[in-house]
Amino acid sequence: MAVPEWLDELHLEPGPPWVAMGTRGLRDGLFVSDDDFDRDLAWKTNLLATRHDDVFAALDTPAVLAASAEVLALAGGDDASSLHPLDAAGRRVQEDLCVLVLRDGRPHLDAASLCFPSYWCLAEKIGRPLSEVHGPVPHYADALAAKVDGFIARLRPGHMVWRRNWSIHDDPRYFLPHSDGPGGDELYLRSERQVLRRLHSTDAVLFTIRTQQVPLHCVVERPDIGARMADAIDAWSTALVAYKGGHGAVRARDWLRSQS
Repeated sequence: MAVPEWLDELHLEPGPPWVAMGTRGLRDGLFVSDDDFDRDLAWKTNLLATRHDDVFAALDTPAVLAASAEVLALAGGDDASSLHPLDAAGRRVQEDLCVLVLRDGRPHLDAASLCFPSYWCLAEKIGRPLSEVHGPVPHYADALAAKVDGFIARLRPGHMVWRRNWSIHDDPRYFLPHSDGPGGDELYLRSERQVLRRLHSTDAVLFTIRTQQVPLHCVVERPDIGARMADAIDAWSTALVAYKGGHGAVRARDWLRSQS
């Protein structure tokens, strides 16, 4: 398998801080398609047909409806469908789509088409403030919550920023709302390209999540990336190891270092 170009976009600086916004300006590329387009949309179609309530939710408010209609237009669709406009938009792009509505002074997750979650459940998060959505993430409340809320509140209409995260999984499935226990022997490098765009129609922000995943052994071709990834895992706090290390990252650390 070819080494993905996005490896060079990963933030691999050892902490602290262990969580950071790391956003960069974006002029275009809200949605990005690649050779996995047909596969990803087929997975979405199946999940929306068989587990719709698990992968789509939207509060019934004017703000959500207006924001969703704008997102559908950005995705190249129209409102002729009988589907909720955000549902229709999610079926056109590889990205998962979240609508963050600013109310009570804080951004809330008020709608989402979320087919590829990484160990979080949409039904448990819908309608909640973003700080509560990220509640289980170690260090988020103290180091990042206020910064993220303030940044989203200040984001200008039409302006976009992006960031990329990464994790190591022992389960190849893209739809992972919960852990089913010990995974397999093979490890996978999973990354999310995340974009924030302020919408024009209402006081809301579109948050896109583009999930990309490759077998971890792809890193063999980039020993510099493997070494930096191992250093980053070594520097994780105890809380962070407990939160995300058990899905394969801690197990991968020595292997990554052996390839450098």
